[in-house]
Amino acid sequence: MHRFVIALFVLAGGTAFSAEDPAPVNLLKLTNKLESWRFEEHEGGKGTMKVDDDAIVFHVDTITGTDWHVQVYQTGLDLKSGTEYTLKFQMKSPQRRGAHVIAGIDEEDYHEIGLHEEIYAAPVEFKEYSYTFTASDVAKGKNRIGFVLGLEKGTAVVKNMTLTQKSAK
Repeated sequence: MHRFVIALFVLAGGTAFSAEDPAPVNLLKLTNKLESWRFEEHEGGKGTMKVDDDAIVFHVDTITGTDWHVQVYQTGLDLKSGTEYTLKFQMKSPQRRGAHVIAGIDEEDYHEIGLHEEIYAAPVEFKEYSYTFTASDVAKGKNRIGFVLGLEKGTAVVKNMTLTQKSAK
């Protein structure tokens, strides 16, 4: 009986997980908690961050012409070189707004480790984003995922952000 129910579930588009194949674990902290994020302002770039229900709201007030002068990250990630990860989130903005989503190390020289994508937040409605990347040249326990926001003034609203490791088969 149980095999029949699982087979129907899978045929209907569901995903069945067994004890040998558990659901992927989210490596990030909760999206809608201020303490989950580090908001950085550099060399005159200014902005704010606040929680709005199930989302986090990033607002850039002052730009300098250099994108990294306003950026925000979840830090302390222990990623592994050669491992494939998938980052998913939903984002919207009151206006069409550009940003970069990146993964990098969280120490001097702050180099990227496999993810750098230019994105445009959709006006009004949340848009889903999904990026799969293979991490390389990581720093043990000192990696970060986040958004570089400093090229444009405006607001970006993010929710349901997850980072999962692709299971080895």
